[in-house]
Formats: sequence, structure tokens, C-alpha cells
Amino acid sequence: MLSRYPFAALVLACVVAELACPGCRGLSRSGPLGAVERAPRAPAPAGVAETVGEYAHLVGHDVMEAQGYGLVVGLGKAGSSEVPPTLRKYLTEQMLKWKVHSYREGTGALTPGRMLEDLDTAVVSVRGRIPAAAPAGTRFDLYVEALPGTQTVSLDGGMLMGTELRLVLGESFFRSSGQAKPWATGQGAVFVNPFVDPTKPESKASLRAGRVLDGGVVVRSRPVRLELRRADYRMSNLIQERINQRFSGAESPVATAKTSTVIDLSIPAQWEKDYMHFLRLLTHVHVQGGAGGQERYARRLAQEIELPTARYEDISLVWEAMGRQVFPAIRPLYASENPAAAFYSSRAGLRLGDVQAVEPMIYLAERTDSNFQIPAVGELGRAKRFAQGLGVLKRLVSSPNEVLRVAAYEALSDRGGGGVISRQDISKQFVLDVVNTDGEFAVYASSTGQPKVVLFGQNIPIYRPVFYCQGDDLVTINAIEAEDKVGVVRKVPRTGQMSETFQIDPKVDELVRVMGRLPHRGLDGKIEGLGLTYSQVVGVLHGLSAGRHVPAKFVLQRSEELRTIYSSTPSMGRPDMPEEDG
Repeated sequence: MLSRYPFAALVLACVVAELACPGCRGLSRSGPLGAVERAPRAPAPAGVAETVGEYAHLVGHDVMEAQGYGLVVGLGKAGSSEVPPTLRKYLTEQMLKWKVHSYREGTGALTPGRMLEDLDTAVVSVRGRIPAAAPAGTRFDLYVEALPGTQTVSLDGGMLMGTELRLVLGESFFRSSGQAKPWATGQGAVFVNPFVDPTKPESKASLRAGRVLDGGVVVRSRPVRLELRRADYRMSNLIQERINQRFSGAESPVATAKTSTVIDLSIPAQWEKDYMHFLRLLTHVHVQGGAGGQERYARRLAQEIELPTARYEDISLVWEAMGRQVFPAIRPLYASENPAAAFYSSRAGLRLGDVQAVEPMIYLAERTDSNFQIPAVGELGRAKRFAQGLGVLKRLVSSPNEVLRVAAYEALSDRGGGGVISRQDISKQFVLDVVNTDGEFAVYASSTGQPKVVLFGQNIPIYRPVFYCQGDDLVTINAIEAEDKVGVVRKVPRTGQMSETFQIDPKVDELVRVMGRLPHRGLDGKIEGLGLTYSQVVGVLHGLSAGRHVPAKFVLQRSEELRTIYSSTPSMGRPDMPEEDG
């Protein structure tokens, strides 16, 4: 019957298809002025509507687990000689690759076999979370653990030798290790929980695991692309055009439309250190309409941000992605009685270089009753082009609020120290920052990212008389009241004997330098440096503070507010940091 009426059959087929696939109703069709008309559907919220994020989503911006095996050295007699047969050949090849048994590199006396049999070493599993969309050179923390069934006692004081990280372990790992290229490499000092008492039986498991702070390095840039939610060649090309217009200063096109659904992305060199922010900005680029349409949308967002249901973060990023043309729309909001509207509008203006946004941000940074004080401090740290923020940061670094104080330090550090921070590299193990402040003395240590000891206050004294000894006798610090110097000695893990006694000025900064420096002979022929690892130095500083041998509060970067003092949104912390154990 229907074959006699082809037109009726076609209409009926279309109706049936539409009923069977309701999600297909939103197919796009071209409209005027480069816009793309869409069939009616639930409207996207302000801050998402008409942006790249409404039409496409990022692919390749998830965290990627990478794993491998390695060798930790420098354990004295706390390691083990057990090496699973499947690992021996692999580790031998790795050590040769990293120049073990190389006379040219000065390691000719060492052989892989000899090292694997030594109790000074331990075979470990190594894992890390490669950050989302990370370009080559990105650093991240590693997590190491002695292999189950081995007799390794502790990784404290150990150094992870160079190793490679891939996406799989087990037999697949060994099959792929000679074929697939690694995604990352890793090496560095192992950070074992410095507060664990090694003399207590319940501490045994904790001593067999640790971190290598910033020890992983991405060797292959992770590809990232946009995928359209609906296939549409015109929209794909339009998004490409808008993104490349926004980032026109890049050395090559940022976006390349490959198909009706796929747009390849490249991260410009100038954004590599802030690539996550770059990707968030990219997804908030306004797509629809020309310059006039953007101005209208910016004014519309200025009204929306005053509402209690506003998506503040998205709105601010859309303004930032639009550029300096949004100043007329957002400047009236800098003084808004709505704290969120004031902060997020000022943030967009400050990032775009609006000098009129500086004072409003300073006002928020000084308000102790505001939920936006810490983020405002972070923004003043980012705003390197404006000197006005330095004064408030220098004042806040003396705050009795330790979270605020560390935030101000981080902001000053982002600005090169502002004449308040003096930095010294300690044998390329960690950095020592001394902050010139009138506030109370404090010692701050990082537990993720770059290892660093921060001393709030110059010349923090070591009280005398003093006698401090760690539970495992690793370090002993001793002085009577009448002495001008403090004696410091350590136990050598390999032999169990005590080192020479170092006589130092009774100051914490001098103690940190002596403990952390690698042993070497100075100009006078005497040995300098005790060669403690970063975590061992942190453990001593905590012990001195807890025992009231130094007049400084100890703060470890543990809680989320200290670990990530500032980020674009609360959910944008470092992806390579897992949740803390309770």
C-alpha cells in the first residue's frame, strides 16, 4: 500500500525515526552571521551557554595512572637482597641505561648484580598519577613501596634510582617495556612519614612506603582534543576559528578541526606552566555571534552573577576568555555588595590587566571575615604586573593565622619573593626559604610538589641547654647553656658509626643547611654536610619544635587548604595528590 505513495512513506518513516530517537531532534543547521541555529532543548546555564563547553567536551584531560619498578639505594642495612626473577633482568637493563657500571660516569666499580644483592638497596613498585593533559616536562609526585614478601625494613633515607613508568604492570609490563615508550621517568629522595616512631612495631608498614616529591617527569606530551556533542562541520570550524582568534599570539594554531566531531588542540609554550588554566579558559571561549554579540553576552553575565544561583567560576572564565573588551561590563561589579560578584569580576579584570581591579582585590585580601580572603591573596600573587599588591602580602605574611600566612608566602614566592624571601638550594635536594617577618616564628614544610623548608623569621634560635636525639639515634643535637655553639652528629646508616661532630651557630637555618648538605670537603679540608634526606630534616625540625627546643610552631603541608592554597576552583587541586589517610 505504502509503495504506491512514496511521499507518504517518507513522511511516515521520518515520524517513526523521530519518535524512536528523541535525542536526535537537536541537529544543527546553519544560520546567519556565523551562528548556528539549534532545535529547542533545555537551555544551558549562563556561563556555559554559547561557549565551547556547550557544544564540545575535552578528551584526554583525565588523570592517567603510570607504574613501574625501581631500586631504592642508601638504606644501610634496612634493605633486602630479594629480587623476583621476573624483575632481575629488567632492573639490570634499567641500571645500565642509567649509567651504572660506567667508568666514564665514575660508577665503574658498581655492577647491577652487586647492587641488587646489597642490603643497602630495596626493589620497589613505583606509581604516579600523570596530571591531566600534561605536556612533556611536567613534574608530579611518585609513590614507592617495598615489594610484598621482601625483608625490607625501611625506605627512610633512601634515593630512588632512575626508572621508567608505563601504563601497565605484571607480565604485560615486561612484554611492553622493550617496545612501548615510557610516559614518564622518575628518581629522587624518598619522603617517608617523618612523624613515625621507627622503634614502635605498628610503624613497620609505614616505613616500607613513601613518596618522591616532584620525582616524576612526563616525557611524552599527552594529546588533548575537543569532541563535539553532535557532529556538525560548521560548528567544528567555528569553534576552531574562535579559539584561534582568542589565542592568536601562539606560535602555531591552537585548534585544528579534523572532522565534524574532532578538534585537535595544542598547548602554546607560554601556557605550559599553567596548562590546566589554559584548558579551562579555552572551554569558556564564547562561540556565538561577533563582537557585538560578545558585548551583549558580557552584560548579560554581569546581571546573572548577582543571582544566588550564579555559576561564578564559569562566568568569570567567560569574561577572561573574551578579553579586555569586557571592562565596561564588569567594572561596576568590583564594588558589588555581593562578595562573590565582587571577587569573580575583580579576578577577571585583574587577570586581564585592569588596574582598576587591584584595589578591590586588595580590599578582599585584607578582609578577615570574607570567604574570599585566601583566593584574593592568591590572585595578588598572580598579578605580577601590579606592584600595589606587594604591601598587603608583606603584612599578611606576619599574620597569626597560619593558613593566611602560608598563602601570603606562596603569593610572594610567585612574585619572586618581593624582597621578603631569601632562597637557597640545599644540594639540589630541597630549597630553604627564609621569610623576613615580624610575626611569630614558624617552620613550614611541604609534603607535595617541590620539597621546601620555609622559616618564618630570621635567625630562629635553638635554645640552650639542648639535648635532642631521635628514636633511632639518627641525629643527636647537644649543647650546654654556656656554650656558643651547638653540636650536631648523625649515625651513618651503612656502618652504624657516628659521624664527626659539627659545631654550628645556634640557629635553625644553619642547622637545616648542615643537615641537608651532601657530605663534601670544604676549602679548609673539613667535611661539610651530614647528608640527611628531606624527610629526615623535616622530622628533626618537627622534633625540635615539639620538644620546645626552638620557639617556632611547626606546620606541615597536609590539609587541603595548606596543600593547595590557591587554585582556580576548589576542585582543581593537584591531580597527583591522593587523599590523606585519616
